[in-house]
Amino acid sequence: MWQKMIWVVLVVEIVISWPLSLINKPAVFKRESIFYPITEEEKLDFEAKLALDTSGIKRFYYNKTTIFQNRYFKNFLVMMDVNNYFFTMHPREDVSGVDYRFKYPFAAILFLVLAIKITAENKKYLKIWGIILLEIFGLSFLKQIDGWDIILFLPITYLLIIGSKELNNWRFSEVINLGIVLLMAVEIGRMWL
Repeated sequence: MWQKMIWVVLVVEIVISWPLSLINKPAVFKRESIFYPITEEEKLDFEAKLALDTSGIKRFYYNKTTIFQNRYFKNFLVMMDVNNYFFTMHPREDVSGVDYRFKYPFAAILFLVLAIKITAENKKYLKIWGIILLEIFGLSFLKQIDGWDIILFLPITYLLIIGSKELNNWRFSEVINLGIVLLMAVEIGRMWL
């Protein structure tokens, strides 16, 4: 009974963490894509990189679309970064255009690792990873991804819950879950300071 109650508290903490961060620091939903006009800084950087090598091949492959590809690739890498979801982008807090939002307590990464193990063993959960990847591909086209990444909340939370169920099969799981519940409660509480 205690094990079940601790697990329910754990799941509640996983589920409420990201929405609480949106309440604490509301997101501004901008509908701008990465195809906005090229800034002067990007233009100078583009010309500097092009000036280093004057070969015809580089001029053919390194053209103005490269700027848009770089914007997309930057957003894609930020969305694929585990730090974005569990460590508030720490220590890589130098990525411009990214709002550092608390999403999940750092202790929840254990559940992600367990979910990876479960999905590797049970192929029916691979669809969830496909959904996450498709959503990341789509979100990477936005200029400002903060706020819009909430569409990743349901599939990632589902994976974390699958991982937490796997932890219940471990020996002394109630002690481990209790420790994780306390760590997560402190982490969620720190968000409000």
